[in-house]
Amino acid sequence: MEKPGETAGTVLVAVPGGKGLMSTLAKQGFRVRACRNLAEVIKHFDRSTEAIVLAQATLAPSKIHLLAKAVATQPPWSDVPVILLAKAGSGGKKASQHALEILGDGNLLVLPPPFRVVALVTALRAVVQRRRQQRAALRAIRDLLEQREAALASISDAFSVLDRDWRYTYVNKRVLELTGKRKEELIGRVIWEIFPEAVGTEFYQRCHRAIETQQPDQFEVFYKPWGRWVDTRIYPSSDGLTIYRADISEMMEQQGRLRENEQRLFVAEERVRLALEAADVGTFDYYPAVGVIRWSDRCNELFGLPAGTKPDYLTYINAIHPDDRHIIHETMREVLSPGSSGHYEIKYRARDVINSRERWLEEKGRVLLDDAGRPARFLGTILEITERKHAEDALKKAKQDAEEANRAKDQFLAMLSHELRTPLTPVLMTIASLQRNHDIPDSARQDLDVLRRNVELEALLIDDLLDLTRIAHGKLELRNDAIDVHASLSYALGVSASDLNEKQINIQQDLAAKEHHCWADAARLQQVFWNIIKNAVKFTPARGQLCISTRNDGEHYIIIDFTDTGIGINRELQPRIFDAFEQGGKSMTNRYGGLGLGLAISKRVIDLHGGKISVQSEGQGTGATFTIKLKAMETSLLEGPAYPLDHDGSARDGADILLVEDHEDTARALRRMLENAGYQVGYASTLASARDLAAKRRFQLVISDLGLPDGSGLDLMGELGDSGQLRGIALSGFGSESDVAAAKAAGFAAHFTKPIDWERLRHTIHRLLDGRSASSTSPT
Repeated sequence: MEKPGETAGTVLVAVPGGKGLMSTLAKQGFRVRACRNLAEVIKHFDRSTEAIVLAQATLAPSKIHLLAKAVATQPPWSDVPVILLAKAGSGGKKASQHALEILGDGNLLVLPPPFRVVALVTALRAVVQRRRQQRAALRAIRDLLEQREAALASISDAFSVLDRDWRYTYVNKRVLELTGKRKEELIGRVIWEIFPEAVGTEFYQRCHRAIETQQPDQFEVFYKPWGRWVDTRIYPSSDGLTIYRADISEMMEQQGRLRENEQRLFVAEERVRLALEAADVGTFDYYPAVGVIRWSDRCNELFGLPAGTKPDYLTYINAIHPDDRHIIHETMREVLSPGSSGHYEIKYRARDVINSRERWLEEKGRVLLDDAGRPARFLGTILEITERKHAEDALKKAKQDAEEANRAKDQFLAMLSHELRTPLTPVLMTIASLQRNHDIPDSARQDLDVLRRNVELEALLIDDLLDLTRIAHGKLELRNDAIDVHASLSYALGVSASDLNEKQINIQQDLAAKEHHCWADAARLQQVFWNIIKNAVKFTPARGQLCISTRNDGEHYIIIDFTDTGIGINRELQPRIFDAFEQGGKSMTNRYGGLGLGLAISKRVIDLHGGKISVQSEGQGTGATFTIKLKAMETSLLEGPAYPLDHDGSARDGADILLVEDHEDTARALRRMLENAGYQVGYASTLASARDLAAKRRFQLVISDLGLPDGSGLDLMGELGDSGQLRGIALSGFGSESDVAAAKAAGFAAHFTKPIDWERLRHTIHRLLDGRSASSTSPT
């Protein structure tokens, strides 16, 4: 606590032989510092100095200008006095007059002789009081500027102020973003000189008309330099124009903050007033200790209150929608809780007191605490956001509609896949049956190979479309296991053997990797290898070459290179080669066909494995090299193929198989293939007939379509497999992850997506029948 006369600053005293004076001033509560001469006074003079006391003897005429220079370094608000203890006689008067001329009568106070301590103490107390008033005024200015900043912070669109000479005096951040200018390039310069292309435009004419008529204006215009539609509002005043521009082309809030540029309080208040009129923002102050609210007339408009209403806290709460009042109470508790910044931003609905009209408001504010930590004042702004809220709701609904449409698209693709796959199965079964006939001529056998390859190609195209959908939704899952990369490559080459042989592609292999096992999904990795080999065959001329090599690097990665002598890839196309549907242009599509999905799917599969895939080509006619990099397992003990095929045995003792399929062509072809393979086949086309047949006959295996006219194959498997002995194979045109999971949950040991590959089905039947003893279903 300060004593009477005590000051937080220092009084510099340069009085020869003034020890007694120093002691007296200290007893009066002044913090004093003794200086031997004027040089020490100047040395110790700083912002903490409250006053300077000089004896005339220390004020040498040749040094007084140095003191004046030091005093001139004070801030504009500061006014440190110099008290001069004058000598008696004409010499003292002359020296005092000289000091007044140099320092000015605003800074210099002369105490005439005879010197009295009481007079000095009185003078010091007066100057200390004046210094305190200066500091209090500074604090008031800072507090007012805080209010202005809170009010302007809610304006999020482009906002600028021009004086009557068309010079910028204020711009906000959004103006800088839209114009691409720095603040220094705008402030103080004429708008028509900065933007000469605006001269003569509708904006130019309306600005001049507003200045002349002093009438506000509003219009919408497409502003080409910004490439945006803007809602322009012009508000004239005696000082110039306030221009407010809202971006109405994107229907969303444009956020920005206004920056302070004014130095004088009167100018700052005027600009705040103009800004609030332009933005339709209401301001408020709430003093919770007395329950008093002071707010602008705009707030009365926002809450539907008559102009001039003096509200209290209860008026404010009653004007808010009953369902949103809890927002106010919760916000009050939150901003007053320990650790809170004191700032808040909330949105709520208000109801017009007169006509019950509902509008959305956005309130931004902060709480100021007193010395005891209690809330002394809330201050902030209120802005109507009804149109913005409606736009947000419309956007949310549009998003929901888009998601619904996306789900419908997925369902459509799944159903389309089923409808496309189902007719392919009898075709493949018939081809496979005919190929087993040794009596057909070689020319017909070649035709059958062509038919088989094209049917399989159509099935693969369907698979690619579904895989792309899974990738887009992040639903492509991996079933990882220890995989021999070399064996997988060999298998992929075997699958592509007929295509390679047809074009007489020479295969060169250099499988030098010592660590050639990795943790991967075998089926997906083979899909990638097959895609790359298939592309090499497609784009390599007859009798070309494909080199496949593997190697390891120092970080235990296996690197697989596929190098062909094909048509090559243009450099500008290479960055897009892994994009979906990218085929290198219409001419490439017309010449080579395809959907352009294989490489896109391959990249996503490799990405999911934590690997990398890249392409390198010198351009047209130079071939291409695709490189895959995967983390290898640091061991050489794993041996054997990734896909060991089951032994090619005959039908196991003529096992009885229950075939349930409602598609007649598929059922006829599959039944013929099973019977030709030596199995006893019981056939049913509905769930009911399958139940009847199972009740009368003993079966070791059931092969059932999932979509039946009177039910689902899932239900059938659940009934027949209750004993845990009968194994089942599901057939379906739906092949999503959820479809496979549902089949396994129902008890099926395997799931085949149509069209059915006979060889894979035959090996699966062998495996299931040889895996356990024959079982049967018993009559009930």
